[in-house]
Amino acid sequence: MEFPDARVQNLVNNLRTEQHSDQSSDLATEIETLSPLQRFQIFCLVKDTEFFDSDQFSFEIKLWNRFLELFRSDYAETSFLIQNLDSALRLAETALLAGLLDLEDYRSIIRYLYTNTEDYDTTVLKINTSLLHFLYIKNAGSQIPNIFCLFLRFLGVPLANIEELKADLLELFPEVKTKINVLLELPISTIQKYPQYLDELAEQLNYDRDIPTLKNWLDHETLFKLEKEKIARFTKSWKPTPVNSVDELVAALKIELSEKNLSTIPLVFDSFIKAYSDFLKPQNISSKDLNSNIPQRMLNTYVEKLAYPISSHKDVRIRITFLGGGQIGSMGILISTPQSNILIDYGMSVANYQIPYWNEALNHLDAIFLTHAHLDHSGAIPYLFSQNFKGYVFGSGMTKNLANLLLTDSLDLMNKNISETIRKIDHRFKYLSKPAHLYQMFENYINIKSGKEYHLTPDIVIKPFSANHIQGSLAYLVECAGNTRVFFSGDFNLDSTALFKNKSPNLPQDANLSIIDSTYFGQPNFDMKKRDELLFQTVKEDNRVIIPALSVGRAQEIMIKLEKAGLTKERKVTMLGMATKVARISGLKTKGHLSDHLTQQFEDEVVISGGGMLSGGYAREFVEQTKEDHNTSIVLCGFLAKSTLGYRLLHKLEPHYKQKVVFTRFSGHSSNDSLRSFLDSLKGQKALVHLGNLTKDPLTSEKIRKSKDFSRSDYYIPSLGSSLEI
Repeated sequence: MEFPDARVQNLVNNLRTEQHSDQSSDLATEIETLSPLQRFQIFCLVKDTEFFDSDQFSFEIKLWNRFLELFRSDYAETSFLIQNLDSALRLAETALLAGLLDLEDYRSIIRYLYTNTEDYDTTVLKINTSLLHFLYIKNAGSQIPNIFCLFLRFLGVPLANIEELKADLLELFPEVKTKINVLLELPISTIQKYPQYLDELAEQLNYDRDIPTLKNWLDHETLFKLEKEKIARFTKSWKPTPVNSVDELVAALKIELSEKNLSTIPLVFDSFIKAYSDFLKPQNISSKDLNSNIPQRMLNTYVEKLAYPISSHKDVRIRITFLGGGQIGSMGILISTPQSNILIDYGMSVANYQIPYWNEALNHLDAIFLTHAHLDHSGAIPYLFSQNFKGYVFGSGMTKNLANLLLTDSLDLMNKNISETIRKIDHRFKYLSKPAHLYQMFENYINIKSGKEYHLTPDIVIKPFSANHIQGSLAYLVECAGNTRVFFSGDFNLDSTALFKNKSPNLPQDANLSIIDSTYFGQPNFDMKKRDELLFQTVKEDNRVIIPALSVGRAQEIMIKLEKAGLTKERKVTMLGMATKVARISGLKTKGHLSDHLTQQFEDEVVISGGGMLSGGYAREFVEQTKEDHNTSIVLCGFLAKSTLGYRLLHKLEPHYKQKVVFTRFSGHSSNDSLRSFLDSLKGQKALVHLGNLTKDPLTSEKIRKSKDFSRSDYYIPSLGSSLEI
């Protein structure tokens, strides 16, 4: 198996040399004898050339046009792709290999095929098999099976039954047969087929040995249940000898857990010490031990940890685990001390609905801290409530209101755009599409303020700082065990913005470890003054102006810019849709108009609306209405995925749209120069997360992490699930 295969390459060469000769009819006849896969290969290689004959490829053209419809509109009717699943997968894979699609395009197609199917098992197996063939052609054999797991996560598709993949795995990748056989010896397929027998299967597993592999192959819901079953069996069967202190109990527990191959499970109060507290005498606690900055609803937990301290040692190690953040999409930072586990963010990727990596400590969280409302930071928190998290979520009051808006909208879109079959089976949608868990999240939400310290547990003090990313966004400084400081910037912006009155955030620089949003690391800077001048000129001079912008943050930033320039007096400027709801929630004061929808015909007006890439929303509607009008301008102002209408308009790939198109880049993230300057000012080690497109491709991300740009000894580039100890 190769791309292109020899016969196809020979035909392409002949087409180039024989297209005007008498042999062209013979070539056409030979094309008719090709296999479907060979036809897709030759189609992708010649479709944009002068010797492409569209009459020979009517079916391939129809499939390709459905791909384009999918890229250009959230509302495209592309059931033809579902009906021709095998062909759609072959063409998508071939076009990716030929360079006609990039990874984002490919993921969009796979996401559509998966989330719209009514035949879960067949679709998942075919996507898995197609991916194995792609990885074979890309010579990824030495990285199998790990790269396969990473790619499935990137695509947002579950693992198929491992037994059904066995033949392809062993045939395509014989050089790693030993690794594959080790994988196949685990009861993965049995757990997948018979989840009702998980309690019995749990007994057979060597947890410490097997769980690192199982984390890559089982869904979160199963892993939560597996760990809980192991703990329940342990605490039911083990009876400690009489002990006089928590230290003695902890020492005995560590030995016993190690002997039972359970040492990777966090030794926390609720799961272990509490079960044996009848054997122990609690330490005396006085009012002096209780800080006034303990959140009232955390007081009982705080007192329990004081009464039964798991560790009294001063020289302790703090573990930071990157459940997300290796790529843009789903953030999750886990900080573990001897007594506590806190989670900062637990997001859901809007590109593939993926949620962060699983870790045992998610069963034992003391609290969750939320940096801001965007779904890639907040979107999966309701999932944790579905798995019996009983604790609290901390964040700003503004973040609570905005997250409620975005999560409710996300829930509605899931129920609208994802098939009922997938919502019933896929563990993510089974819970994230249910309002009950969203309700629990906000019932357990505690508002906190920037600049104030919060004593969360006896060995965790946390202090929030304004991050200037979007309204309500926070960064966090976490003081662990009294002497180790971890700073997490969340998404943050060091550059001047109207939304934050042109003030830069005042952030700590002396942490032992600083985890930094590095979205624009290594990317070109842009001239903000020229950007603003172009925006103002366009609004002043052009008849109708459409500004598609992110509903949270960017839309309000642009409205404030126009207000300060006096343009909301000179022109009618209207904000529409969700952007208006956000403006009202955040108390935006403007002479512009805030409206849920346009109340009159779009004439001589400036409209700011969601849908920054023009895949949907009011902005897309107005673009379609005015496509013949040279006097309408479209102001694109953010990231544009390659095959979206916004990208294609900017690069003049859609000649039937006659509007004027300009680009004015606005962002809630720090520019490269500001970011590098800040990184240089930080003491201690730096972990760079959200590295833009640099770590997106699972095939190249590890190589990039080891590249010259990141060779500094104080830089750490986390991979999925990796940990640091400080």
